[in-house]
Parts: sequence; structure tokens; C-alpha cells
Amino acid sequence: MVQYSSTRGVDSGKTFRHVVMTGLSPDGGLYVPETIPSVSPEDLERYRTLSYADMAVEVISKFVEEEDVPKESLRRIVTDACGNFRVGDVTPVVDVAGHAVLVSRTFARL
Repeated sequence: MVQYSSTRGVDSGKTFRHVVMTGLSPDGGLYVPETIPSVSPEDLERYRTLSYADMAVEVISKFVEEEDVPKESLRRIVTDACGNFRVGDVTPVVDVAGHAVLVSRTFARL
């Protein structure tokens, strides 16, 4: 289970639900994960085949327990959020003169 601590080091061992409902830690710090979940090479390869929204769900679910946000609810939240972008490819990659690739900025509909 991923737990969250304050960036100021006073408050620790908190759940995702707690940090979302609390906002800032009582010590004024931001909550960050105490550990970063690992991603296997197989997961990374599988992510290549997913849509942006599906990949986001997979990554976010590593930080959020099923009991806090059920995966189907998370999928609905992410899909709805991605639906607000004007282009289907939420993070299009642009080739710059054959030397580099950049993630193009896109804007959500207002």
C-alpha cells in the first residue's frame, strides 16, 4: 500500500483518501508518496499499446488503493477528463527536424 508523507517531514503514513480530503499537511507541507511503485519492463511495453486514458489509469492506480477509488471509478474520472481535450491525441508527439521529439501542448475545452 502506498502511503503519503508531508514534504516537511512531520506528517507521515497517510492514505490517498486522507491526503485528498485533507489537502495540505497540518505542518504546511505537500503530501508525496513515501515510495514510488515499480513498473516492470513488461508493463512499460504493455503501456505502449494503451490509449492515453487507459495508460493514465494504469499508472495512477499504482498510487491509489482500490478501496479508496475503485478502478472503474478511476477509469470514468480519467476518461471524462481526457474527453475535455480538443484533440483525440491528448499528448501528441511532434518531430522537430528529425533530431528531437516534443510533447505538444494541447488545451482543454472551456
